[in-house]
Amino acid sequence: MNICDQLIDLRILLTQRCDGFSLKDSSKNSILSTRIKILHLLDSRDMTPAELIDNVCIAKSNLANILKCMIKDNVVDSYKNVDNGKNIYYKITQDGTTELKKYKDIMLSGFRENCNTDDCLQTLLAQLIEILKGNNND
Repeated sequence: MNICDQLIDLRILLTQRCDGFSLKDSSKNSILSTRIKILHLLDSRDMTPAELIDNVCIAKSNLANILKCMIKDNVVDSYKNVDNGKNIYYKITQDGTTELKKYKDIMLSGFRENCNTDDCLQTLLAQLIEILKGNNND
């Protein structure tokens, strides 16, 4: 897992626990958007709406509205399971991959200013993610 993936995982974990307005500027600018969360999750594998709801922690109706917009923007696509034709899956498109990469590039550039090695940052992020998941050994 690269640094950007770790940072997004960390932000998802944090926003699941404390999503809300930034105390600094009373805006959502510092909060990871639901759109980026969905793109990040779909970048690793296709998912059903139920899986997305569990991972993003939003209401079914809100997810449906967001996915409808994301399909319209051509960043995700949907398809039915070929085995039973019932389950709907969502997958990231090339445009979605491009949008996610732009987000990661912007995010990483901010961290590069404050950290001089990827190994150091990756180690610290991995430790923090494990602590937030409750997997710390202390």
